[in-house]
Amino acid sequence: MSYFDFFCNNNDKSKPDNSEKIQGTCYSMCPQAEVTLRERENLVHVLEVAGGTRKLVKSYSRSAADSNMAVPHLLRPYRVLKDTVQYLLRDVIKRKGVSSLVLYDFLNDRLRAVRQDMTIQRLPPGECACLLEPMVRFYVYFGYKFSNLKPGDFDQVLNKKYLLESLKWFLYCCDSMDQSSKVEEVDVLNSFMSNLDISKRNPSYDRVLMESLYILCNLDDIHPLMRYLGLPKELKSNLTLELAYKIAIANWKRNYIFVCSVIKKLCPLSFCALSSYLPTIQRQALRVMSHGYSSKQLTVPVATVRQWLHFTSDDEALSVCRHYGLKTEERRVRFCKTDFKTDVPLHQVEKHFRHEEKLNLQDMDVIFITCQ
Repeated sequence: MSYFDFFCNNNDKSKPDNSEKIQGTCYSMCPQAEVTLRERENLVHVLEVAGGTRKLVKSYSRSAADSNMAVPHLLRPYRVLKDTVQYLLRDVIKRKGVSSLVLYDFLNDRLRAVRQDMTIQRLPPGECACLLEPMVRFYVYFGYKFSNLKPGDFDQVLNKKYLLESLKWFLYCCDSMDQSSKVEEVDVLNSFMSNLDISKRNPSYDRVLMESLYILCNLDDIHPLMRYLGLPKELKSNLTLELAYKIAIANWKRNYIFVCSVIKKLCPLSFCALSSYLPTIQRQALRVMSHGYSSKQLTVPVATVRQWLHFTSDDEALSVCRHYGLKTEERRVRFCKTDFKTDVPLHQVEKHFRHEEKLNLQDMDVIFITCQ
C-alpha cells in the first residue's frame, strides 16, 4: 500500500481531530538515535558530509511487524519536514563530486522518509500539499533528465510511480481543502473580508501547475480529463491548465501535429512531463502521415516534417523517418503506407537544449520552489 492510499484510508474526518494522531517531537532533520546508529555502523552517506562536518538526514526504512514507527521522538513535525525538503532540493542537489544517479538515489530516499513521517502523523491537507509540490517537481525533472538512460541504470517506471503517488496525494489534499472551504462558507459570514481570512490560513502552492502536470503525465488516461471538467470555473479558465487540457484532447483525437505545434508554449516542467510521450506521438504521427500522404512520386521537405513533429533538427527527422522504414531522398521524405514499419522499437528523442538551459540546477527556486 502506498503512502497516499494509507493516508486516505486513515484520514477519517468523522473522528475527532486529536484521535490517534501523533505529534512528532524530533526537531532535527535526523533523530539522534539514527545518527548514533549510522555513525557507529559507518552508514553516513557521502552527501551528508561537507567540509569535515556531518549533516545527516533521516533515511527511509521499511516498516516491520515487530517495530513501532509511531514514536514521537522519531518523527519530525511539519516545520522540520519543510526545512528538510528545502535543504535537500536547494542545497544538497547542488553538490558536486558525485554522479547524478547517486544524487537522485539519495534525494529520493530522503524524500520517501519525509512522506513516511507525513503519513504516520496524518498532517493536515494544507501542510501535505506544501510538502508534496516540490517532490512532484523533483520526479518530473529527473524523469526527463534520465529519459535516455537504459532501464538498468535508471528505473523510469519506479520514478513514475513515486511521481503519481505524490501528485495524486497533492490533488487529494486540494480536494479536501476545497470541500472544507464549502463547509466553512455555510457557517461564516459571506463577506469579502471573511473569505480573505479563510484563504490566509492555506499555504501557498502552484495548484495550476500541478493540475497541468497531472494531465500531461497521463496523456493515455481519461481520468485526468474527467477531473478537469469537474474543477472550479476559475481554475479551468486558466490559460496554462486549459493548454494542457487541449493537448490531451488533441492527442485523443490523434491530432498529433497540433500537439507538437503548441509544445513550445509549455513551461519547462510541463515540457518535461510531456517529453516521455513525445516519441510515441511522433511515431503515431508518422504512421498517420504514411497513409494520408502515401505516394510513390511525391515527397515532403524534411524541414516541414521537423516543424510539424517538433524534431530538434533536420538530421534527427531524417534519422527517425529511416528508423521506421520511410525512404528519404536528399532532404525530403517519401511517405508510403507499405514502407512504414510497425515492428521496430520506439525511437529515442534528442534533448531539447532550449529547456535544458531554463532547467538550470543553479536556480533551485525556479525548478523546486517551496512554500514560505
